[in-house]
Amino acid sequence: MPSAEIITVGTELLLGQLVDTNTATIAACLAEIGIDVFRETSVGDNESRIAQAVTEALARADVVICAGGLGPTVDDLTREGIVASVGTELVLDPEVVFDLRAFFASFGRQMSPNNARQAMFPKGAKILENPKGTAPGFALAVGDKLVIALPGPPREMEPMLREHVVPLLRETFALGQTIATRVLRTTGVSESEIDAKIGDLFRASVNPSIAVLAHAGEVHVKITAKASSREAAAALIDQLEAEIRRRLGDCIFSADGSSLAAVLGGELRARGWTIATAESCTGGLIGSMITAVPGSSEYYRGGVIAYSNEAKTALLDVAAATIELHGAVSEEVASAMALGAKAAFGARVALAVTGIAGPTGGNEQKPVGLVYIAVASEDGRLEARRLHLSGDRETVARRAALAALMLGWRASRAAREDVAADL
Repeated sequence: MPSAEIITVGTELLLGQLVDTNTATIAACLAEIGIDVFRETSVGDNESRIAQAVTEALARADVVICAGGLGPTVDDLTREGIVASVGTELVLDPEVVFDLRAFFASFGRQMSPNNARQAMFPKGAKILENPKGTAPGFALAVGDKLVIALPGPPREMEPMLREHVVPLLRETFALGQTIATRVLRTTGVSESEIDAKIGDLFRASVNPSIAVLAHAGEVHVKITAKASSREAAAALIDQLEAEIRRRLGDCIFSADGSSLAAVLGGELRARGWTIATAESCTGGLIGSMITAVPGSSEYYRGGVIAYSNEAKTALLDVAAATIELHGAVSEEVASAMALGAKAAFGARVALAVTGIAGPTGGNEQKPVGLVYIAVASEDGRLEARRLHLSGDRETVARRAALAALMLGWRASRAAREDVAADL
């Protein structure tokens, strides 16, 4: 199978002024047609460094895709870098000049002379039309290899990639394989715990392969398979996924890219439940995650950010005596907050969280990172859990919010399964 390297061009990338999303888009697109990406390079707007990057990439890969540096200004030097690398010259394409003039005329403008640079291409290159902008791309055969140049703006680059580059690569390399990936998203379990449970599968599996990726509050298990078709690759993934699920259990909440909030929303719809939230240390983050899901107005009633003890008492009917006896950060208060939110909003289920996000406010008995979450549901379930979360203030809040959503998901799912068992 052919291999590829990606070169993103732009000094703004190296200065941190622009986030590169093109590499991920290109890599994912190539994976779909069975091309492995072995390296990615970012280089500034400098002809000699672009040329060097292309030369080095051609020595290792069958396909080199450059993104960026095809504009009309003097610092757009991808064309020059490529021709310097492969030892050819730039030639003007009159048809592209005509199209550029017509493009500007359609807006009642006259084309600036520097735009003619966008009609310069390496001799012998195949021109790739850009329907979204003024910078066409091109593909240049270098022996049995290909150098492809695409514009940098994602809204221009991505359609050209899918409409022109993918068919060209399929034809050039007679591609008969595809690469499929499935990501099992987990929460409530650490990367080391997952490694202990599936580490032998990680070491033994070649096709499909496994990768474990840690994120704030989540760990993703990525399964990747190569096969002659997407259906065959999916079948390989199915077999390995079944074994991973057997070992990891219900810490896996998604295999299709859905967020935990979206998965919880699906359970609430299936159960016919509504939900409310009561938050202290997360400051509304749980509600924000829930409402980020399209259609959440069907089941989310509302939430209370009860940061002070007085707010917990006035808005959620948490007894002042309970706070005095157990402290605001306690199982008892978290449970009372959940019951209060459920009653205040007339919801079928409610989530609550109270804790110490830090960096100050903790003590020996109740350290920073101590969090209590609770769920109260229509079927009489009232469950609270104690967590000790690591990380900075933002990380603790995110992990607490995800833990609360996971508790709500499990409670909603258990209730639905109980009903099904009674039928």
